[in-house]
Amino acid sequence: MKKFSTILLLIFVALSAFSQNNPAHKQQGVSPRVRMEEFRQQVQNYITKEAQLTEQEAKMFFPIYTEYKDAQRKLHMQINKLKKDAPTSGNEKEFQTQLMEMAKLNAEMAGLDSIYYKKIFKLIPAEKFYKILIIEDRVSRRILQNYNRGPEQKKGPNRR
Repeated sequence: MKKFSTILLLIFVALSAFSQNNPAHKQQGVSPRVRMEEFRQQVQNYITKEAQLTEQEAKMFFPIYTEYKDAQRKLHMQINKLKKDAPTSGNEKEFQTQLMEMAKLNAEMAGLDSIYYKKIFKLIPAEKFYKILIIEDRVSRRILQNYNRGPEQKKGPNRR
């Protein structure tokens, strides 16, 4: 699950960075937030179709799921900030404190899974939610593969 969350976070960060450097969007005056919402809507439409969610299930599921992903992203950002802000070399106490703080955030992340999974199970069957996690992982990999390929490779098939 951590791998999945990390991949999803990387996708959102990569898409934000990539879309900010897009001259067409700069000329049109489209904000990064709008592009992120468009991306989320496309992913939601794809998941709805592939997981065969009813319209009612999708309306109930995605607000909770988006809230869950936003909370996860916030914790990931805090963990990454702690990793970047390394204590001064040789200060064992500071390293211990920082590592304990990261452990708390990771425990909080695990708690999020438990809390939100219970909420989601009340909205849709666990089998559909499992399917959604698999679909989202597959979509995430495709997006990362396309993002990591150069412009000349994006036109042709993936030969990896």
